[in-house]
Amino acid sequence: MAVIDDIKARLDILDVVSGYVALQHSGRAFKACCPFHQERTPSFYVNQERQSWHCFGACATGGDIFGFIMKAENLEFREALQRLAQQAGVALPTRERQSEQEDLFRLNEAAREFFQQYLASSMGVDARSYVAGRGINQETVSKFELGLSPRDGQGLFNHLRKSGFSPEMMVRAGAAYQRQDGGHVDAFRGRLIIPIRNGQGELAGFGSRALDDSMPKYLNTGRTPIFDKGRTLYGMYLARESARQQGIVIVEGYMDAISAHQHGYDNVVASMGTALTEHQVAEVLRTTRQVTMALDADAAGQQATLRSLESSWQVFQNRRVWQSGSSSSPQRQEDLNLRVAILTDGKDPDEVIRQSPEKWEELVRNGAPLFDYLLPALSAQVDTSTPEGKVRMVERVSPFIYAVHEPILQDSYLRKLADFLAVREETLRATLNRPNMRQGDSRAANGSRNNGRGPEERLPSRNGVDRSALLAEERDSLDEHCLALLLQFPDLADDLPGLGGLPPEYFRRPENREIYLQLTRAWTEVPGMLLPDDSLAEQAKRYLLPELGEHVERLATRKLPPMEPWVRKDELRKVLARLEERQLKELKAAEQIRFSEGLAEISEEASEETLVLNRRIKENQDSRKQYSQKVLRGR
Repeated sequence: MAVIDDIKARLDILDVVSGYVALQHSGRAFKACCPFHQERTPSFYVNQERQSWHCFGACATGGDIFGFIMKAENLEFREALQRLAQQAGVALPTRERQSEQEDLFRLNEAAREFFQQYLASSMGVDARSYVAGRGINQETVSKFELGLSPRDGQGLFNHLRKSGFSPEMMVRAGAAYQRQDGGHVDAFRGRLIIPIRNGQGELAGFGSRALDDSMPKYLNTGRTPIFDKGRTLYGMYLARESARQQGIVIVEGYMDAISAHQHGYDNVVASMGTALTEHQVAEVLRTTRQVTMALDADAAGQQATLRSLESSWQVFQNRRVWQSGSSSSPQRQEDLNLRVAILTDGKDPDEVIRQSPEKWEELVRNGAPLFDYLLPALSAQVDTSTPEGKVRMVERVSPFIYAVHEPILQDSYLRKLADFLAVREETLRATLNRPNMRQGDSRAANGSRNNGRGPEERLPSRNGVDRSALLAEERDSLDEHCLALLLQFPDLADDLPGLGGLPPEYFRRPENREIYLQLTRAWTEVPGMLLPDDSLAEQAKRYLLPELGEHVERLATRKLPPMEPWVRKDELRKVLARLEERQLKELKAAEQIRFSEGLAEISEEASEETLVLNRRIKENQDSRKQYSQKVLRGR
């Protein structure tokens, strides 16, 4: 479910849990005394890589950020969803909004197909020559879905109208404009079309480039319900996997990113000609801590760089891991590696990459640390040879230093600034009117509850641990198969152990866990709520959360093979056994990690626990085989 993934991508579990309990770094995890029961020895562990928590003590349970908030605040799933969505800045979709977004995505896909076909037609000869002249081969044209818009201003409009889209929907999607006389005209006319997909790969809007001297040279889809240039990085959905391994490189233009990918530099994305926004920075930091901004050497390029840094520096600096313990001061575990690669000779990345890939690699590899770039870049705007110029320089640089929460980094930046201005450090501190700069943030990780504080009051967040496990988290097929069986064959409810006795934590995904809980509650409290001869999806959507409606409908209509009643029961039994076995294996793996990382001593009790888990796993497997054989013999 997109909204669940979006929330989990924006919120780190350390940030969430740290608002309730003081975490201490321990091996590959973080530990604390469990906030849900009294204990003296820590048995509560948070795994940042897996974005999960688990209590190995009396609770013997765990989960993700949703499970933690629900347990910590005694909330229902819907309340936890609303709480975390607000904290993450994610708007929860209504059914009407979901439907509109789906229509807009469909319209964009229809437009993209039209543009691609037009480029490939006889009308696209000149555009294809232009693309070839830019060194873009046919494979890259297909990969980035490049197209061409007709010059007449009516081609796309007429095509979409025939495809069943209304003029109002075209205007809403930014594909057409309404003239004063009431007629409509295509938004893009005679331009090379560059589809823009969001981080999830959905076609949100389009960019375009003029093929003649028309202005503006580049034109994008305006802001729509599904597209906002300030929230999107071009090529991110293609670059994410490489960026996790190699770090990310941010360029300015579409063609720069396209050329980079064609030459094998798949970790490059484009800011589409704007200064980086907080939303774009957050998107980057969900993927990697190794960030290089590749910028033109001209003045305009430097000005864009400074605007980007001024708007996003605070966000970059807040993305830290803070650990609390005996000290009241937060400690950063790993720095963000933020660099700037300056291109020389007035060339843009596209030109450098095409002419000399080795030079491009060298420029990226030798990028200067951002603060080292800042000093000469900012000093070019003031005369630092005069006292007034030096004061002005301090005023420009001080916000960047104040934004840093880590005292050692603050001192390092202060020394660099003092040396650059040729003044004593004491004089610089006096100029800043702060004898001690180590004030970055007084909100130490003291273990107190957040209780709904705003984002500006939350603990500074995470380190550079790769979150590929979360971001790459796909739909859980085992979860969904179980739910699809229950939704499509309500009579199977009688075969559930104790009608809902299946532990909810067997479901990995929070939305699947909630659907299971709501279904079992419905069968218990509203007998006959789901009947085979009624619309299961519609009934389920009415009874369950609106936010889960689309997901429920997909499960209720998921294609399952034809099954006789006895086959259905056997299939459910197998799925339940596999869910339990998976849970047992994960508990065993967690125990092994605890001991291998030195997080706990191996005692007789601990060894016995492992033996019990092994025995239960074996019994589960044997029982599953025996039941299947019994059913086959007696069918």
